[in-house]
Amino acid sequence: MPHHAPAATGAAPGARRGDLLPVLGEEVARSVRTLHALKSQDARGSTEADRAMHTVLLVVAHTGDQRVGELAERLGTDPSTISRQTAELVRQGLLERRRDPDDGRASRLAVTAAGRAVVATTLERRHERLARAVESWDDDELGTFVRLLTRFTDGLEQVRTEAGPAAAAQPCPALPRTAQPRTAQPGAAQPRIAQPRAAHPHPTASTEQENA
Repeated sequence: MPHHAPAATGAAPGARRGDLLPVLGEEVARSVRTLHALKSQDARGSTEADRAMHTVLLVVAHTGDQRVGELAERLGTDPSTISRQTAELVRQGLLERRRDPDDGRASRLAVTAAGRAVVATTLERRHERLARAVESWDDDELGTFVRLLTRFTDGLEQVRTEAGPAAAAQPCPALPRTAQPRTAQPGAAQPRIAQPRAAHPHPTASTEQENA
């Protein structure tokens, strides 16, 4: 029997959607951060451009031959950026251009034998890490998770498609700026601070007699 890890405490059983969505958002963000850290470990010594091209190679290997425009749409990236990245992958012999059977004037990108070898090494490393991450799960738990994760990813893809390019052009919310105290310049006139006036006591009977 596999050893079961303690259940996550982020979402209590029977919690409502309004309480679950913030937890979901945080867990997704935590997963992205962790995956990014793992990729950085794998890519030590490589540049950001190398990592981006590696992603392009994996996507083409997974989804099959496609045009540059289709690949850019799938990755949500500017076509000119994808064009530069794929050109470098072609130069390295990891991708190749093939004539598009539907349009003789266009070409499609395909993974070469050398590219498939790179992809196989990457996927082997990925599967080893995933196996370690879920080693305490039984088959039913893993199957349920895979089905739900696939459904969740499909939902995200639908949201991205429905939003279109206009959503990508929207800037992130501006971070609030903390007001900094102004420092007086040397020689500058200092503001005058009003001094409180001394309160006059009410006249006493003897005082009134002296003023009479």
